[in-house]
Amino acid sequence: MSTGNLRDRIFEAAEDLYLREGPEALSMRRVAEAVGVSAPAIYRYFENKEELLNEIVMHGLKILESYMEPALAADTPFGVLTRVIEQYLEFGLAQPRYFDFAFLAPSRDISIAGDNVTQHNWSTFKQVRDTVAACIEDGTLREGSSMEVAITIWGEVHGLMILWRTGRLGPDEALFRKTYHNCVQRMFAGLKA
Repeated sequence: MSTGNLRDRIFEAAEDLYLREGPEALSMRRVAEAVGVSAPAIYRYFENKEELLNEIVMHGLKILESYMEPALAADTPFGVLTRVIEQYLEFGLAQPRYFDFAFLAPSRDISIAGDNVTQHNWSTFKQVRDTVAACIEDGTLREGSSMEVAITIWGEVHGLMILWRTGRLGPDEALFRKTYHNCVQRMFAGLKA
């Protein structure tokens, strides 16, 4: 077995445990049991639990980024904004375990994962807020606080995703997609200049 392969197996077992039960359930012993190695063997690949947890969280953020990145190629600020909204939907539908962990798991403290997670989350929201500000400046969206408009938009799309993930909008994905798009259109009808 190659070193990289064992490291990958350790990471995958830790990630699965983390996403199912949260960081409080993540222990080197439990990961080792899942992989079939001794707990000390894990320390050859990860210095400590915090390093392993940080890598899992950053992996999740990279997955989200991979969904958001195509949106940035749009020609206009409003094009970027509408693509971000679409990609948020795709992320929630295609990566339900990461979505649920990030937004539905109660009181899971990931602060030990480091400041880079907080900085990343802030920079992602700041990018959306800046895009909203550009939409206000170019006259696509009505005058107002870019922060409040960005929160309004996030509240709408996030609320819809939460309703879907908790089963309150039924099991039909095609119907949910249609509802999501219709609700976003209604929201923009109220926000457009």
